[in-house]
Amino acid sequence: MRIKRKMSSNKNRIKIEMKRLHLDYNVDPSTIDGKAFLSSLKSERIDSYLRDPNAIEEEVRNIDRDLMKYQDIEEIKLLRTIPDIGLFSALMIYSEIGDIRRFTSSSKLLSYAGTIPSVRQSSYIIKYGRITRQGSKNIRWIITECLHMHLRFDPSSVSIFYRRISRGKKRKGKALIAASNKLLKIIYWVLKERRPYVSSSTDQPR
Repeated sequence: MRIKRKMSSNKNRIKIEMKRLHLDYNVDPSTIDGKAFLSSLKSERIDSYLRDPNAIEEEVRNIDRDLMKYQDIEEIKLLRTIPDIGLFSALMIYSEIGDIRRFTSSSKLLSYAGTIPSVRQSSYIIKYGRITRQGSKNIRWIITECLHMHLRFDPSSVSIFYRRISRGKKRKGKALIAASNKLLKIIYWVLKERRPYVSSSTDQPR
């Protein structure tokens, strides 16, 4: 998590610097072509952000080699059938969830992840607020990471659902939470029923 956050931080800094230079940010600094383009800008700030990832990437490769020994765990293989959930993400999710049978419903998993709205009740009035953020902050983080990739590359029900309810700037935050919950429900039923994920625009996780 520390390494992944560091990588994300460097990408964000590069993005900010590109905006400061009034350049369109449409390159991935983790690719060879992206690095070559960014280096060609001759920006001292960007060059400093590029030097750090080289050491980080080597550390990531070493960790990835260590993680390979867990790739044949049944739950890991099932989770990796969900688009944009790789080995690291699957291991993070599985290590946080553990035995899926300890959650009697997908709602219980959402509650554990702290992605359900808080509830305030006064007399006969019930008000729903922001998500509780109680439970596993690690699973909230990794689900958010997976979701951003999922929305970019997989035209599934999760992506369609997010785009339908995210119209308007003020709705994007709520849409991300709702889409995260939908993805968590998919994860729940993939593990509960021990069946691979099948992408569909009509699947309705329970």
